[in-house]
Amino acid sequence: MVYEILDIPDGRIFLVPTPGHVEGHVSVVVRDDDVTYFIAGDATYSEANLAAGKTDGVTNDPATALATLRKIAAFAAGEPTILLPAHDPDGPRRLAARSRFLARAA
Repeated sequence: MVYEILDIPDGRIFLVPTPGHVEGHVSVVVRDDDVTYFIAGDATYSEANLAAGKTDGVTNDPATALATLRKIAAFAAGEPTILLPAHDPDGPRRLAARSRFLARAA
């Protein structure tokens, strides 16, 4: 499910549900010409946690949170994606370097 929030041509900015952390949690996806920014909020606290499939300490529903992590990783495997969780101290460096998330092979 995608929630369109702004009248942006070609659907370049949209919300996606990322349940598990808290009820109603969403993330923001911004598509640029050559890369997609996945602003994950609290869906995961760090890129390392996402890569490891590790849910965070504050999680309403661990099974749903894990399913969400897997979906985010699958999304990032499908297109060049810079992952930006809210609490990841390495996020600003990755953003400046335009460092893309490399999903592990399943």
